[in-house]
Amino acid sequence: MSPPGAGERNGGHLTVASLARKARLRTPIVVAVAAWILAALLFPTHQPRDVAAAGFTSDAPLDGAAGDDLTAAGPAVGANGSAAGVPGASAAGTAGGVAAGASTGAVSRGGVTCGPGVHQIPTNTYAGPCVPKFSGNNGGATAPGVTGTTIRIVRRKFPESANSQAVSAVAQQAGAADPAQIRATSRVFIDYFEKMFELYGRHVEWVDYESQYGNSTNEAQGKGREEACLDADVVAKELHAFAVMGEALGAAGGVSKVFAECAAQRGVLVLDGAAYASDAFYKRYHPYIWATAMDCERIVYQVVEYLAKRLGQKPAKFAGDAATRAKSRVYGTYVPTGDDDKTCGDLTQSELKRYGYGDVSGSVYNYTLDVSRFPDEAARGVRQFKSDGVTTVVLACDPISVIFLTQSATNQAWYPEWLLIGVALTDVDNLARLYDQKQVQGHMFGLSQLGATTKLNGPTSEPGRVYQQLTGRPMALGTDGSYFAYTRFYNFLQSAGPILTAANVARGVWTLPKVGAPDYAAGEWYFQDGPNGTPGGHDHSAIEDSREIYWIGNARSPADGKTGTFAETYGGRRFGNGDWPTEDPPIYPAG
Repeated sequence: MSPPGAGERNGGHLTVASLARKARLRTPIVVAVAAWILAALLFPTHQPRDVAAAGFTSDAPLDGAAGDDLTAAGPAVGANGSAAGVPGASAAGTAGGVAAGASTGAVSRGGVTCGPGVHQIPTNTYAGPCVPKFSGNNGGATAPGVTGTTIRIVRRKFPESANSQAVSAVAQQAGAADPAQIRATSRVFIDYFEKMFELYGRHVEWVDYESQYGNSTNEAQGKGREEACLDADVVAKELHAFAVMGEALGAAGGVSKVFAECAAQRGVLVLDGAAYASDAFYKRYHPYIWATAMDCERIVYQVVEYLAKRLGQKPAKFAGDAATRAKSRVYGTYVPTGDDDKTCGDLTQSELKRYGYGDVSGSVYNYTLDVSRFPDEAARGVRQFKSDGVTTVVLACDPISVIFLTQSATNQAWYPEWLLIGVALTDVDNLARLYDQKQVQGHMFGLSQLGATTKLNGPTSEPGRVYQQLTGRPMALGTDGSYFAYTRFYNFLQSAGPILTAANVARGVWTLPKVGAPDYAAGEWYFQDGPNGTPGGHDHSAIEDSREIYWIGNARSPADGKTGTFAETYGGRRFGNGDWPTEDPPIYPAG
């Protein structure tokens, strides 16, 4: 492999020099590890500045009715086929209470015949239970940003920067769709969901707001609270939003922990915020902040159980050289700075002790979440890990950092195991192709919260099939049109019932059954377990489980036909806390 700076491309990869040069053109803006910005790595778009100034989008419905295949009664809700109730109201719509569920034979506003186990959109494996078409009084202006006919939701984004351009360049190399295609695809799904989900006489007004005060670098590092709160003032007091979400270079996503706090304190519902925060954090701001990815406690339970049952301090047999394979595992964690919540760090140590281990955390490198600094941080991290005798790198980081880590490892002639923990899109085919294949082919494995890439986007995915039926055209490769994100947002609105408040959203979310079966493209979603998987608890993050994967760099992906894909063990079986088997990972089989 050529040394850094030898050229723009190296074996199909972005080199350290090329991306660093792009990122340093102007004042750096960070690319955050959490999903609120990393969604852009797969689905980037660029919105012109003059469009983002609090203008309403067009919510015109699609021409024509949905096809029969999309409105007929379909698959059961949840893995167990349960028919749990959903909050709502009777046809009279007199209160914001929780209805027992749809009666068999009742028809939804989208023309679906409801019954036990039927989704509101039968072909949408993440849609909540079907509810009958609403008629009656919805209470009118039940909350700020809500009228008798509208629900105002703001999409906050940051101005385009040198770093966002660098991230977009990575996304394009990873196979992301054209920005215009991505935005158009999202519009198709939003229009469809507006027709199919029960909004009790209302429709969503989507308002695009470009940050006037916030700084993504500061927010990603847990700083910039005053400026983030000024933006939250605009969202709450000037734009009069009921809810807010992020738009990372155009894709539906979450918002930073700092901004989420500010919005919650102003009574604005955060649809996807503070990714990987602690359960205690979400409870502190209940009922306002909700996330898709696991809270950090659940991640700790998953990762420690996986380490204890499957890896431990056995020889690092999946490392890239014979000397390292002969060593007992020594872990090195690559993780960003910026969060002062010690809850999950302390939990990690207590969980290790519960499994009979002492402190096996080994070496830890905290890197700065600034894309212009990623190359240098990765080089220093590799030097530290190599000096500390690390055999196994725990990737608690963003995927761009993994590009640089693997390149730096090769440059320093160091060939460890690379352990995924399922965060920040490090576990998708498109991005893993950009990692240094000398490092990861035969040596990268671990946990994935998502399903296989072929289930997330492309013509054979659920979004792809729905898009084809709605438009008669194949969906562009490299995007899901934020299908899963918008499904979750509309689930929230439907589950609240006609009296729309943040408190009723919470009540509704906590009655939703498990969804995602059978494919679990975006994991299994369930809000009724606590972070350690205890039945009867309540949490604020959707994904509950993980699968085990390993990278095969010379295999062809069924998602897009390109070389390089993650294989899965046990036929893709997913594991909740307490479910992981005690055995070596059955990966990279001989022969």
